Amino acid sequence: MSEMSREDLLEVVRKVWIERDPVPDGLVSRMQAAAAMAGSDLDVELMLLVERSHELAGARGDTTTSYTLRFVHGDTDLLLRIAVDGDESRVDGWIVPPEAMTVRALAADGEPRGTAVVSDKGRFELTGLPTGLMQLRLEPHDPERPAFATPTFEI
Repeated sequence: MSEMSREDLLEVVRKVWIERDPVPDGLVSRMQAAAAMAGSDLDVELMLLVERSHELAGARGDTTTSYTLRFVHGDTDLLLRIAVDGDESRVDGWIVPPEAMTVRALAADGEPRGTAVVSDKGRFELTGLPTGLMQLRLEPHDPERPAFATPTFEI
């Protein structure tokens, strides 16, 4: 049996990789949109995604999908419950500790998709959001605190 050259071996690996694990459709455009969104506002500090979990779907044909995301920035903890029903979604959020702030939902193109004010108990909701790439920008009402945002996530 003859040995393969390094280039021939890498070519075989490349072909197998392309056939068995292709790049998902739309991944490049979604990543370009996320990079553009992240680079559009450099004064915003990003939160860190620390947890993601899915909830079980209903047994009687319920088409609503829901999951939770948890982000952290300094001493601020943000919990989101995202419910998707068809082409629209709803985001219920809780900020701990509660703080007066405005939450803006921004689509991948930077267009605002919804605004909510956090209650004195730290709760807010955004309804009628489209599916796709989204980012939440949190703007504290305290002028001493800078705005911060979640990384881009897909609804």
